Amino acid sequence: MAVKIVVEIDLNRIEQNVLATKRLVGVPVMLMVKADAYGHGLIKVAKRTENIVDAFGVETLEEGLKLRRAGIKSEILVLALCENELFRAYKQDLTIGLHNRAQFAKIVSLIDSNRVNPAKLQTHVKVDSGMHRLGFCLDELQIVLQKAKSLDINVSGIYSHLRDETESQKGAFDKFVEVAKGYYPDIKAHLASSHSLFNPNLRYDGVRLGINAYKGAMSAYSQVIESRRLQAGERVSYGDFALQKATNTAVVFGGYADSIARENPSSVWIRGKKCAVIGNVCMDCFVVDTGDLVAKVGEKVLLFDGDKASEVASERNTIEYCLMTSQKGRIKRVYLD
Repeated sequence: MAVKIVVEIDLNRIEQNVLATKRLVGVPVMLMVKADAYGHGLIKVAKRTENIVDAFGVETLEEGLKLRRAGIKSEILVLALCENELFRAYKQDLTIGLHNRAQFAKIVSLIDSNRVNPAKLQTHVKVDSGMHRLGFCLDELQIVLQKAKSLDINVSGIYSHLRDETESQKGAFDKFVEVAKGYYPDIKAHLASSHSLFNPNLRYDGVRLGINAYKGAMSAYSQVIESRRLQAGERVSYGDFALQKATNTAVVFGGYADSIARENPSSVWIRGKKCAVIGNVCMDCFVVDTGDLVAKVGEKVLLFDGDKASEVASERNTIEYCLMTSQKGRIKRVYLD
């Protein structure tokens, strides 16, 4: 078997996480599958969960098109669309995340030229409730919705993003929703995501489930490709790292070409023993200190799993999102079902 990093994806765990969220919130759940379903596999995750979620959320047109080509029929909200992508999104029955005046002007142009039937155009309008990233301000929203209503555009949702799990943006979002309901009384509001959906006051008409759907579902393993004992003072890998005492070491396959962090390398586990990286991470491999343990060539090395993901992310001075979405290079993805 070729030397690779094996990334295992537990689809059962993802399904269980989604079902647990649905039981908790009691409102429709949109599963975010952007960024290849947070690194877990866009199509695999969508097909496994389509019957239990109410909609999917993606970032780009291409992600939405991949889902349609794979036979996904559910609503798909696309969060970031350029003006020249709007017509393709419409043709594929994708829901447009409308967040700026340029997009809206293009939609009006498409309607005026009879290329788009406004009644069949699916849109959710995004508002800026205080994160100041994307979305309309209150005055802009009023202008856009007034025009949209006059054109009979189907605006079925209004949403925003929270910068944290608190209610600090709730008051601002409520004002947006009040304005929107003046034009579209049946519009559905969604605000909470994984870090905020535990608060009933933030659930509105639905929630967007992201990272919590994938908790504990990914594990990554490599293998030992060399094992040796080194003496105090001997140098290890590139750079000037020198051992302070004699110890056993193992060379593990995978380097910065395979998402192994070079700047802030994290520990690994061999036979349950936590082993720190020594010396610099190379392009294709790295060295760990195994202490009294004599590693065997070919044996499994745990890079992270559901229990260790948070610890590994902390050692890398990052977050679990980055850990999950960074798996690349010479890896083999295996689905557990």
